[in-house]
Parts: sequence; structure tokens; C-alpha cells
Amino acid sequence: MKSLFTLALFTLFGWMAAAQSLYRLDSVQEIRIFFAESDWDVRLDSLKKNKPDERLVASYALLNGVRFDSVGVRYKGNSSYSPTRNKNPFNIKLDHVIVGQQYGGFKTLKLSNGFMDPSFLREVLGYFICRQYLPASRANFMRVYVNDAYIGLYTNVEHPGDDFLEENYLSSSGAYFQCDRADVSVSLPPSCTPANPGSALRYTSPDSACYYNQYELESDHGWASLLNLLKSLNQSPSNIAEVLNVDRSLWMLALNNAFVNLDSYSGSGHNYLIYQMANGRYQCIPWDLNEFYGAFTNAGTGGSLNAQQMRELDPMLHLNNPDRPLISKLISQPAYQRRYLAHLQTIFDDLAASDHYDSLGASLQALIRQDVERDVNKFFSLDAFNQNLRMDFRIGGGGGKTYPGLTKFSAERLAFTTAHPRLQYVRPTIGSPAHSPDTVSATGSVAIAAEVFDATTIQLFYRYDPAEVFVALPMFDDGQHGDGAAGDQRYGTFVPMNGSSLLQYYLYAENEQLASLSPPRAEFEFHQLVSGSTKPRKGALRINEILASNVTGATDESGDREDWIELYNTTDEAIPLSGLFLSDNPSNPLKWSFPDTTLGARGFLIIWADEDGKDPGLHANFKLSKSGEQLMLYYADTTLLDELAFPELADDESFGYCASGYQLFRQSSFMQPNDCSVLTDDLTGSMLIEFYPNPCQLTGTLLVQGEGPVRWSLCDLRGRILLRGELAAGSGTRQETLDCSQLYPGIYMLKVDAPQRNAQLKIFRSAQ
Repeated sequence: MKSLFTLALFTLFGWMAAAQSLYRLDSVQEIRIFFAESDWDVRLDSLKKNKPDERLVASYALLNGVRFDSVGVRYKGNSSYSPTRNKNPFNIKLDHVIVGQQYGGFKTLKLSNGFMDPSFLREVLGYFICRQYLPASRANFMRVYVNDAYIGLYTNVEHPGDDFLEENYLSSSGAYFQCDRADVSVSLPPSCTPANPGSALRYTSPDSACYYNQYELESDHGWASLLNLLKSLNQSPSNIAEVLNVDRSLWMLALNNAFVNLDSYSGSGHNYLIYQMANGRYQCIPWDLNEFYGAFTNAGTGGSLNAQQMRELDPMLHLNNPDRPLISKLISQPAYQRRYLAHLQTIFDDLAASDHYDSLGASLQALIRQDVERDVNKFFSLDAFNQNLRMDFRIGGGGGKTYPGLTKFSAERLAFTTAHPRLQYVRPTIGSPAHSPDTVSATGSVAIAAEVFDATTIQLFYRYDPAEVFVALPMFDDGQHGDGAAGDQRYGTFVPMNGSSLLQYYLYAENEQLASLSPPRAEFEFHQLVSGSTKPRKGALRINEILASNVTGATDESGDREDWIELYNTTDEAIPLSGLFLSDNPSNPLKWSFPDTTLGARGFLIIWADEDGKDPGLHANFKLSKSGEQLMLYYADTTLLDELAFPELADDESFGYCASGYQLFRQSSFMQPNDCSVLTDDLTGSMLIEFYPNPCQLTGTLLVQGEGPVRWSLCDLRGRILLRGELAAGSGTRQETLDCSQLYPGIYMLKVDAPQRNAQLKIFRSAQ
């Protein structure tokens, strides 16, 4: 017996707007957790003490109204956690039991409880500021309820998991460590030195087991590479750039010092992450910023600092401390010290220009004030909350601890640091760079020049791809390097394009004391040139089909079954792909660049999405998520040429283009035109699944005729689940009403799981 899968198609009213981001700054999120156990808190305390990696399974949770069954919950944190507290930090896994459960692509929630922060702003503002200079998590606020009781307002911090790594470091398979005390301690070998090596990258033993209690391995490998990093940093720091991104490390250290974030590497020597990219270099990632702005008073020098000492913290703190080799071994090198001070100065320049983020802090406090008022479990009074953005808050009178007012504190740090003797020198100035010829050729070279004053050494750092390491070239004022006349303070150099369509670069100038960069936030930001390759018109190239879980399908040149992306040339002329990029992240549009490749007229081309550029053929530096995501095709100037957003897919299911709209395919059409025929499924018995009216305005009806239970979920074309429900087993006609009123006009996928089938219907939300 056949079951008809009806796909009603109507006029498309425009692509849907993205669902609300889980980390938007202008909205407060909400989660309601429901445990079957009334003593859930006691059980979570017991797990935290005895089995810290295990979770208590909640019956379900409602995240912004979306239901997730059987989520895993545990308490997290060290000093921020206590079994005597009513408000402890949470770690929640949406997919702990049910594989594939996610919200907007996010599967793990990290919720901090506001410990040590009267303002409720330190973590949210801290991560926001860090993200201006280097990759860091996003953060906002979330109301937390358990069994319908309001626990309080929490900080919602993005989990730095695989998606975060792929977005910021172009892979997620490298060695990855949380540099902090391990949740579960182990007995160390007798050969380990009596002194605890800590998490501050000291090298004390060639035995990796000596570090197990201070570095939490987050990947399935990495101890050997960590030992190599520690040994290189401590014993041969002049070559450290081969295994460490020094610039990112200096940015992290500058941020810690500028904002006196001492519960970090720069103070207590922990609370940060390191990840090794495919190019072999470790990246430093800030983490656990709840005591940003001087709330933690231990600088790692013995004793606690008072408020004045924190305001006047030495920018060269730990310069001669062997227990902080990331500082002492790097900043003791003159060139790195000058770069560090340049970053520190840029941070303070930005603080002055933004009025110390006063407006942002005030708007955030206005957003959460009612939630803070209702939070009976908060650690400080409402008066402390209202006061601490701009004013110091002191506990227990004159002898109590002082929590610096955020904007007041940063203004005082600015005044002190910019008057520090180490910064009382003339900084180099760099003018706006220019290039010639005007139209850059991928097969030639480009001259780049800029006016530079008060510098003795000027360099241009360049790369052709975001995954590469910047390479230095000297710049000259000799009249022979595209720099104009000799001795005119204009410096230039020639950069070979080496067949690349993209050139990213920045300028670096230094004298004996200080340095400057252009742009000032380099290497995080950079100048960019695009070669004169022809930009294809929109519609000329199409992301024709994708397959996100290849179990039995086609193999690549090495015989491996990998995710794949199929491009199609819709024109009668061959199209060079030089200058084009694929990405699965709109905030990183130039994620993977095409090599010198041409797609023939009316031709197909396969790109393997497997993070393996070493194999022959075309291999992107990202994979596809079978739970659904977005894929984009860009030109080098970030013009969007095509995009495809696909829903959750089963093994060997593909998704792609049809004249009537995008469609799921049970059988992929690898390197062939897509099979856009109506889908049918073999079933025991018969079942009819319909949705009407389609387009939907305010409400629609899911109609099911047949036997057996039916689970359904409505998702956007990025695979994010917006609504879900279940029709109990039964015979005859069953129906459920779906609320379309909160959806943006656009296109959605209704996924229906019934006995022996997994149907997908396309529905539309029309403008009223």
C-alpha cells in the first residue's frame, strides 16, 4: 500500500527571518526545567560531589517555549557553587538523551549565577568587550525556573564547543584543553615534582600524567602537543610562534590587565582555554569572566589587593615571574612587549571613545531590572545592582570588600595606565594604506604602501587564507618598492598574489619603545584585497544539493564517504571559481576559498565537506551538520551569491533545489540533475498527512489519517526547531492546530515522524 506524501506549493512570500538568537543582547531568554524528583537539588548536589561528570535527567525543559524532553542537568562551577545555596550555576545538555535535540544550533547551555557581581553585568560586558579583539563566547541573560519556581536571573554564556571552534578556528578536531583544576582529581606519579605545576603553562615534567589534575582535556587527544607547547614556551620561547598564536595570547593578557580580570591566567593562573588549529598553533580563549572589572583581588603575588591597588595594577605584572611563562617568556622579548603595549593602548583608546561602555551597561541593566528585582536568591541587594555600574559597592562597611563600579573603574584604569612610564614615549603613526595597480591580478603582485612616522622598523604581515599564519615582509622607503620617492616617509613593499584571489594583511610599525598596528585591532581585524577575478552574477552558480551524513553513498578520491556539497553552473559558459568562498557561518563568510578551479557550462561540481584539505580534490575546511544548518556561497568581497538552508536529515538523505522550491530527497542525485518527483513511501497500512491552509496566516491544521503515534516538529530552513508536539496512537483522523502568528513570513519545514516514515512538508507563512 502506498501512502501519498502531498507537497502543496504556493507563492513564496519571502524568506523567513532568522529565529531569535539564543545570545542576543537585547532580549532575556527563559528556560523552565521540570524534574520528576522533588529533591532535585539534593540529587544535583550529590552528583556534583561524587560524580561531577554525570547528569540528572529532567523530564523536559521549555527553552523560550520550545519543549525538549529528557535534558541532562548538572551543577557547574568551583567557588560559584555551594551545596548551601539556592542559586547554583547550571550546565544543561539538550541532547543528553535524545540525539539531535538543539535550539538554534546550540545543544549545551552554560548558566552562571551572578556570584561576585553586584552589577549582574561583568560577564556579559566582559565577553562583549573581549569579542572586539579576539574570539570569545557570546553572553546575555536567562530567567531560570525549576518545577515552575523562579530560581533567578542567570548569565547565559555560549558553550565553547565544536560549533564555536569551527566558527572561529575553522575546525573542531584539534587538541583542546580547559586550563583549570579538573573536576575529578587523580593520583599523580611519584616522579612528578612536589610543587603543583598549576594551569599556567609551566613545564615541570616530561610525563603528561603530571598535568592531569590541572588541564582538563576536552578533545580525544592532545597531551603530546600540550607538552610540546609547554616545553617550547619555557625552554625555547624565541621559537614559540611556531606552536602558539602569540598575537592572540597578547590580546588576552592585555584584556586581563586592562580590566584587572585576575581570576584568569594573569592573576590566579587559570580560567582560560587553549585550542590547537590545523596549522599547529595553539589559540588562547578567555573563559569564566564573572569577576571582570576587579572583582577578584588575588594577583598571584601573595595576599589580596585593595581597590586602589587594583586601579593601579602594573601593566607589566609578572614580567619576571617564572610561574607565569606566558607573560614572562613573551613580554620579556622586546618585540612582543611592544606589541602587547600597543594592544593595551588600543583597548584604552576604545574605552575612551565608547565612554567606557556606559550606555551599553545602562541599557542592559534597564533590560533586566525587573528580573533582578524578582530574584530573591541574588547575592547582592537591589541597591547594589543599581549602584555598581557607575559606583563602587562595599560590603560590611570600611573594612569590607569593594566591588569597583564598572565605568568608574575603567576610567581610573585608563588614567593610571596611560600615565605609566612605559607608555610615556612617542608611538609610531601609520597612515591609510594604498595599493597599486588598482585592479589586482591573482597572477602578479601588488604594491602596498603607507605613510609611517616615528618608526624604525615597518613590516607588512599577509596571508591568502583565514586558516593560514600571517607572514612578515619588510617595508622600505627607498623609492624602489612602490613607495614613492626615497626618504619621503612613505614605506612600501611588493606582495606576490601566488594565484590567490584574496589577500589579507596588516601593517606593523615600531621604534625602540612602542609599536602601532593598522588596523589597530590586528590580527583580529585586517585589511583585505580581492583580485580582479570576475564576480559571477547572482543565479549563475547554484548550491544544487547537499548530503550531510554519507553512510552508503559516493566516495571521495581517497575512498572515504564524506559529507558533500554540489554546485551547478546554470549558464552556457564556463565560470572560474577563483575568488569564491563557501561557508556555513554568515559571520565568517570567507571560511573556505576555492582553489584555481573552473566549473564548465551546465556542469556539476562536488566539494567534500570533511575538514580535510590534505586529500586530493576539493575539500572544505568544515563539515555539514545532519541536524540542519545554513550554507552560503560568497564572492571575495562578501557578496552573497547563493545560499541553502537545510533541515534535519537522516543518513543518506539529501536536500536540494527543485524548480518549485527546495526539497528533501530519499535518494541523492550525485553529479546529476535532482529528482524532483513527488515522494511516496511504502507503509504497512495507509496514512495521509496534510497541512492546511497553506500558506498559513494565523493558525494552521496538521491533519493525520491512519494508525500509530505521530511526532511532529516545525523548523526553519536552518534546521532550528520552533514548535513540536505529538499525536497519540489511534485510528481514523487526528489533527493538531499550529500557531503561525508568531512566525515571520517565509518558508518552513514541518517534519512528521510516523511509523516507518519520516515525512517533510513545506509550509508557508504569508503576510496578512
